[in-house]
Amino acid sequence: MIGKLKKFMLESMLYVFATCVMLLGLAIFGLGTSLAALGGSPFYLASGAIFLASGVQLFRGRLSALHFAALNFIATWIWALCEVGLDGWALLPRVDLICVLLPFYYLPPVRSRLRSDEMSGYVAPLTRIYPAAAAIVVGLIAVLIGINAWFGASGLPAAGPRPIAAEGGFDWPAIGHDPSGTRFSALSAINRDNVRRLVRVWDYVEPVPLYADARLPRRDEVTPLQVDDKLFVCLSDNTILALDANNGRLVWRYSPHTDLTGVLSAICRGVAYYNDPTSPQCPKRVFTATLDARLIALDADTGQPCQDFGQSGQISLKRGLGPFRPGLYYDTSPPTIVDGVAVVGGLVQDGISVGEPSGVIRAFDAHTGRLVWAWDMGRPPSQRGVPAPGQTYAHGTPNSWSFFSADDKLGLVYVPTGNATPDFVGSYRKPEWDKFASSITALDVRTGQVRWSFQMVHHDLWDYDAAAQPVLFDMPTVNGPIPAVVEATKQGELFVLDRRTGTPLSQVTERSVPQTDVPGEWTAKTQPFSVAMPNFSGPRLREVDMWGISPLDQLNCRIKFRSMRYEGMFTPPSLRGSIEYPGETGGVDWGGVTVDNARHLLLVPSFRLSTKVFLVPRVAVANGAGFTYPQLGTPYAASIVLFLDRLGVPCQRPPYGLLTAIDLQTKAIVWQHALGTAEDLGPLGIASHLPFTIGGAPMVGGALATGGDVVFIGAAGFRRLRAIDALTGRQLWSDRLPEGNQATPITYRAPRSGRQMVVIVSGNYANYRAERPLPTHVVAYALY
Repeated sequence: MIGKLKKFMLESMLYVFATCVMLLGLAIFGLGTSLAALGGSPFYLASGAIFLASGVQLFRGRLSALHFAALNFIATWIWALCEVGLDGWALLPRVDLICVLLPFYYLPPVRSRLRSDEMSGYVAPLTRIYPAAAAIVVGLIAVLIGINAWFGASGLPAAGPRPIAAEGGFDWPAIGHDPSGTRFSALSAINRDNVRRLVRVWDYVEPVPLYADARLPRRDEVTPLQVDDKLFVCLSDNTILALDANNGRLVWRYSPHTDLTGVLSAICRGVAYYNDPTSPQCPKRVFTATLDARLIALDADTGQPCQDFGQSGQISLKRGLGPFRPGLYYDTSPPTIVDGVAVVGGLVQDGISVGEPSGVIRAFDAHTGRLVWAWDMGRPPSQRGVPAPGQTYAHGTPNSWSFFSADDKLGLVYVPTGNATPDFVGSYRKPEWDKFASSITALDVRTGQVRWSFQMVHHDLWDYDAAAQPVLFDMPTVNGPIPAVVEATKQGELFVLDRRTGTPLSQVTERSVPQTDVPGEWTAKTQPFSVAMPNFSGPRLREVDMWGISPLDQLNCRIKFRSMRYEGMFTPPSLRGSIEYPGETGGVDWGGVTVDNARHLLLVPSFRLSTKVFLVPRVAVANGAGFTYPQLGTPYAASIVLFLDRLGVPCQRPPYGLLTAIDLQTKAIVWQHALGTAEDLGPLGIASHLPFTIGGAPMVGGALATGGDVVFIGAAGFRRLRAIDALTGRQLWSDRLPEGNQATPITYRAPRSGRQMVVIVSGNYANYRAERPLPTHVVAYALY
């Protein structure tokens, strides 16, 4: 009885395995038929048929099932290598299933019940060498993939001694270290030879407030400031902390009791610092712009509001905007302070409706809070400025929510602008709005008058607002250095301009782009491309670039790719669905680029992941269809989602996050590496804990470069700070952070000990699966 039961169970295992193989074959054949009908690869049809034949023969107990499996194994590897070569990540979803399945054929309950037939009798001896041959093939290809990756990782030969440059300040008094936004410090006590000795010396922890709303996403994206003996940090709800720059001890805390009503994501990217020589009461000031649209000045020594600024230390940024729903207008970035004025923009919520609050740029006296000037893009030049009593700034104009830069010698502040709302339908925008949208504009710091403006996206329908801080530097040329500004864009372009005039210093060409097929909409005939600088948009997507965990996932992504509209860069939104690549997070997002003027190196953290954009007719919205942006006042809502498979894995192959070094003299890439491992990534949002380099998480934070030829960056993975060799791109050191990270690190010389410190904020990040708010950590490192 027991023997019969054992025999039945063993035979059942064969039939279960055979059924699984047949079902797999049917699935691949069916999906392959759909793909072929869309003009895609016919391989899946053939592979599905072979799987099905193998399953049938397994069910019949025939040895030819093994031969079919071996044929599928060989054909799959040949096809995969022809499609993507020795790219290991691209090969994975093509071959993983067949490599996993083949050993199951040799399990005793399966292999022992397979007998020869007319199809397989004369080649039966081959079944003995299949396992060894398959292992040799996989091992050899793995070695070749490793060799290919090793050769692809080489960078510049070691450079000579660092050119002599002024040491500069030991503090970090502005978001980008200085008004130019270079994110470079000449400090060199930590260098490429000793950075391996870096250790964590303190970790200040700010617990989650008891009143925190778990439903409100929070992001700790702050770049700390360090001046004298204090470190200034803002939390996602605009609470300001002053820490001892030597040991991280809390000196003071100020809570503005921000009203978060209507705010979709709580973010504070930093504060501003100002020495006010005219104020005996509050000579050292910390400024913050809040999520409920206030500008607040605090005494840097005590954390108390500066009473001679505005009304008891604050002014309302809602003045002149007219009535609007809470959450439609607020600030996530600090003001830029130059020549005694605080210049501030504001975030206008994406895609809500026509006629949202104005994106006006304003300058306030940094001592009194008096409004000095206003740049209102919705008015003619003769009418720009402070509106008359009872009037408001023009509604619906482009806004600027990111960091500004300033050149006090030229008297200019450089403003990166977004597009007018709604974001994905442009037929309702006025020509004067389009003129300054998705541009970099130089304003006279004393009057607010436009000195020049350069547009990087015409009639933006992709939410390609200029998110990165414009970075000022001296462009090396054969005739000597030229004052320049570089703006990195979400579409992956680098525009280098003469910062005095806005004239391109690297060639910009207008190229024809795809045109809209949406009734009532229009698209610009051409778009500007910076053809002389390296591009970070990534290669144009193809069907072979589709990815996933398994062949079924990849096949599903291939079908989606073929089903939607995609004609390369600037494919417009459509009713059937369009692929936007790079997606609305970049390219290069608000973290921007870093410049080492002495080495003439431009360091670019970039990210490339596609999104799906669907325009939804208003009648469908009324009937309950889901959408991301309502775009009220237009015929279409918009649904914007990442291009992912059913397991939440990107539908395009890695890498996604890259760090690149560019020689500003030759405009050539000197090294480029994928940044970030798979340790915090995985299907369904479950961390894989795998150390493999994949270039994973969104690269929204920035990089810090130092005089020790070390680049620090924490934006490439959810929970890791890395030190990179600035000359080769090789990783020199890393440390696991206590929580997530998408902030920019800073460095400074500790006032009392004289040690060079590296500090980064770790906490809440763009992980929408987080079940609760996380504590905020301010983590400091130094050499031991």
